[in-house]
Amino acid sequence: MSSDDFGALFSQMFGNRYADALPPPGNIIIGGVYGRHDGVSFRRMHYRGDFTVAFPDPFDEITFVIPTAGKIIFNHATESVGLTQVGLAIDKADVRSVRFLDDHAQHGLSIKRRLLTERLSTLLGKPILQKLHFETVVDLHASAFQGIRALVDLATGSEFDLLLNAGSLMPSRLQEMLIDAVLDSWPHNYTEALRRPAPLIAPRHVKLAVEYIQEHPEILVSGTDLARLSNVSLRALQEGFQRFVGTSIVAYQRQVRLERAYAALAGNPPPSVTEVAVGLGFSNVGRFCQYFQHAYGVSPAEVRSGSRTRRSA
Repeated sequence: MSSDDFGALFSQMFGNRYADALPPPGNIIIGGVYGRHDGVSFRRMHYRGDFTVAFPDPFDEITFVIPTAGKIIFNHATESVGLTQVGLAIDKADVRSVRFLDDHAQHGLSIKRRLLTERLSTLLGKPILQKLHFETVVDLHASAFQGIRALVDLATGSEFDLLLNAGSLMPSRLQEMLIDAVLDSWPHNYTEALRRPAPLIAPRHVKLAVEYIQEHPEILVSGTDLARLSNVSLRALQEGFQRFVGTSIVAYQRQVRLERAYAALAGNPPPSVTEVAVGLGFSNVGRFCQYFQHAYGVSPAEVRSGSRTRRSA
């Protein structure tokens, strides 16, 4: 269909998410299948003609593109070019414009960053203390990416409607499958942690320190004091944390405090954000909110608001 007809149909079904972007020329032909559910979109699209789309406002999403024909170029902090067998992962918060060239076609996904961060936190069993970064350019010859493409084929195929209507596959389950496939297959800065084997049994001095931190999350105990409590040197305790806990003493303390904060804010009834921050030893509430947002991809207020909404529903 023409780009104007496609734009009108898209707005009718999903709202005009690109209202601030200039429309492509009217002679552009756009076809394919596009779907969206709760922060995850999936598509199998083709574009006839060359055109550019500008994005005045950033989106808090990461887009994964598996080109099957032509060329796509994202203009962000640098310029990323996607071709057949060259895939792209682009943080749309940084995108200024995108060009579609040489009758581009693609399988693609766009996923809200908070959904990726929350799911990664669940899979690892701990908060995400560093921002999640995906490898921008990948070689699609690697077999790992075929699983993502197969799921997009499923989501955009006629069989998907049959599965939905028969109750064999819920949209929320497909959403989870797509997020898991991306986290498992597309390289990122937590890939090694996801594939790391089960941790070794920690020695007694590390266990003692871990137990103390777990039992007293509100106390900002120093590494020196923890070493004294564990009857080892500070160096031995630091090395033990890196080897058996997989992080530093300070980072683990923050992880435990953020876990307790999330549980408290998701509780019934939830305390105020300030109460939680101060109660867990964060003297600066603004800094606590930054740590929390970075770890979970949502603000403390959003978690607290979600808890209140679920309680009143």
